[in-house]
This record gives sequence, structure tokens and C-alpha cells, in this order.
Amino acid sequence: MTAPPEPLITRTDVEDRLGETLADPEVTQVESLITYASSKLRSRRYLAIDARMLDGTLDRDLVKGTVVTAVARALDVIRTGLRVRSSQYPENTEQYVDADPRLIYYTDDELAELDPDVGETNAGAFTIRVF
Repeated sequence: MTAPPEPLITRTDVEDRLGETLADPEVTQVESLITYASSKLRSRRYLAIDARMLDGTLDRDLVKGTVVTAVARALDVIRTGLRVRSSQYPENTEQYVDADPRLIYYTDDELAELDPDVGETNAGAFTIRVF
């Protein structure tokens, strides 16, 4: 059995983006989010993230920036509150929504930047990817 691959980013990468040093319990939360975000991106097999970074056809900094963005986005949701949509003061009014089950996600634009096939033309009207 092989060990799981290392996460694609570190907590320091997230701290650098945020411009702050994280303290407990956020350190634990961010490390968990990093592991999840790395696995979630690697699960998109058509992107072949690790192989393409290794052979130099995918820029490591682009991958790092994409994963940091997803983690920072999730951390922002955690800081605001998983179900809080907005808060108003001084009236102290809060509006709640159902929690989005995708705490970590990548937008279509973010995935397109990592996709080796973006920009290539094909003869069909559309392409269906099997995940």
C-alpha cells in the first residue's frame, strides 16, 4: 500500500494569501481543508495534476494558486458561519440559508485554467467528460 500523496499546498501558502498568521482552531481547520481540496482536485482524473506538474506541462504556481483560492473561500465561509448569509449591525439581524454541501469547490473557470484541452478545437458540437 502506498502513502497518500502530499497536499498540493501548505498552511503557509494560505497564510501568505490571507496576509495573516492563523491560530488554533483555524490551523486545524485549514490543514483539513488543504487535504480535502488537494484530494478533490486530484479526483478530476482528466486533469492529471501530478503527472503534468512533474513533466512541466502544468505550472505548479497555477495549481497552488487555484487550491489556495478554494481553501481561502472555504475558510471565509467558516469564519462567517456555515449557514449565515448576511449580518447587519447595529440592529443585530442575521439571515440564514441552507448550508452549501460543497465547502470546497472549484469554479468552471478555475478548472478550465488547469485543463490541458481548453483552447483545442474538436469537430463535435460539445464534449462530454466522464469523471
